[in-house]
Amino acid sequence: MKRLAVLVVLVIGVVLASCSSVSSSTATTSTTTTTTSAGIAPPVTTTPAPSIQSLVLSITDLPSGWSVDNSPHNASSSCYSNPLTKVASTSYTHADFAKGGSLPSLSEELGTYSSSTTAFSTIASTLNGCKSFNETSGTESISGTMGPMSAPTYGDQSAAWTATLTIQGVDANQGFVMVRKGSYLMIVALGDIGALDNSTLQGFVAQALAKVP
Repeated sequence: MKRLAVLVVLVIGVVLASCSSVSSSTATTSTTTTTTSAGIAPPVTTTPAPSIQSLVLSITDLPSGWSVDNSPHNASSSCYSNPLTKVASTSYTHADFAKGGSLPSLSEELGTYSSSTTAFSTIASTLNGCKSFNETSGTESISGTMGPMSAPTYGDQSAAWTATLTIQGVDANQGFVMVRKGSYLMIVALGDIGALDNSTLQGFVAQALAKVP
């Protein structure tokens, strides 16, 4: 979920320069390998299956004003970024969007796992232990804190968190919900400068989950 940090850095840079925004075009699937704090890469398989991309949100699912953020997901050892890639999956994809080409940002990760119950437990444990984190976006160092968030129950099992990132003195907030449904794990995240729009986040979660068989 480093996407929010990237967009906030872009927005701050634009505001400092004058007042403008950025946009992008099409969604992608990617293969991402992360590195643990000990510097050892875990055995993560994130090869997208041909059928899984159609199961994530697309631009046609969203209200007008949203565009696709096509920038790549970079590997990160942070406990905050790209949580579903922290456990070996049998398939994986993601989709990222920005409203008005900047903020708010919407991200979805979707993966299948040989044991989705174990994967959910492992990832939830990592996120519950991720009280604070540090990210880098370009030359900017970003600090953040996170904790559990109250949310409706979805699928077979679900959990939710909020994260606050501080970038050049600006606070950005992100809420994200992880859902287990059959062999699938899904995370939907919504972030913006200022207060989190929780009702909009929950609406996107329900919409994304409806696409997962």
